[in-house]
Amino acid sequence: MILDIILSDHKAGRDLFSLAGNSVFEGYAERADLFERFDRLWTAHADMMDEAVLPVLAEVAHRAEPLEEIRTGQRELREMIASLVARAADKSNENDQWFADFHRLKPLFERQVDREDTLVASMIQQDLKPDQIARMTVTARGMREK
Repeated sequence: MILDIILSDHKAGRDLFSLAGNSVFEGYAERADLFERFDRLWTAHADMMDEAVLPVLAEVAHRAEPLEEIRTGQRELREMIASLVARAADKSNENDQWFADFHRLKPLFERQVDREDTLVASMIQQDLKPDQIARMTVTARGMREK
């Protein structure tokens, strides 16, 4: 079911974030691989939310504003993660506030995940019909198999 995919992405994102934060490496360049993986995961997640989940949830129009907040939060996260990935891969940028931005990302990520865990999950469970849930799930799985 779509909710399982969403929650699995959240867990994987938290795990990668934790690995990067608890890395034994002193420099951020050594975290580049972890952040590339995090970037791929969250890009796939955000694409899935934009193409498979949010359009169906928008059919239940009584919560349009919170859905736009989720979409905006996804965009902000993607931009910040992409910036961290690019800067971690660029070994010439030794003192560019990477760690400060990394630590600013954590609460943004958690806030986004909490929004999805509460609002999206409740809408899926309470407001959608089985055929709508099935449509989201089929679309999401198709995107992931590409």
